[in-house]
Amino acid sequence: MIKFIKDQFSDWKMLAKYVMSGSTAALIQLCVLAFLVEVLHLWHLHAVIYAYLVSATFAFFMQKFWTFRDSSMNKAHFQMFSYLMLASVAFLMNIGLMYLFVDIFGLWYLFAQIITMGMVVVIVFLSNKYIIFNRESVIFGRGKDNT
Repeated sequence: MIKFIKDQFSDWKMLAKYVMSGSTAALIQLCVLAFLVEVLHLWHLHAVIYAYLVSATFAFFMQKFWTFRDSSMNKAHFQMFSYLMLASVAFLMNIGLMYLFVDIFGLWYLFAQIITMGMVVVIVFLSNKYIIFNRESVIFGRGKDNT
């Protein structure tokens, strides 16, 4: 199992870009969340929804064009759809874990959000790397000749 995980993260340059763009998206999400809760006084679960949507949009463009160096536009609509489906799953995990950590366990909402982000990041990275932004993926009819 450890070898499998090590092999998945062997491309250090890609991993560094993923961490940098993901960290930026996470910082954006935390800032928007704090602004919505502290300044606009939204309930933390409503604020998480808006903050997540802002950061997911930013993250898609960073992951596609910078991290995975996929500048092709011929299948971008399939990638966006797939990314949004993955983001929806991650979003549901985010909401569920935030409810669990804040409303059940009583953790501070920003600390709970940091823990939640850490739990979701590995699944999202592997899905992006091998399914959504993989040039050799045949999931959407893309192949080596059609990138």
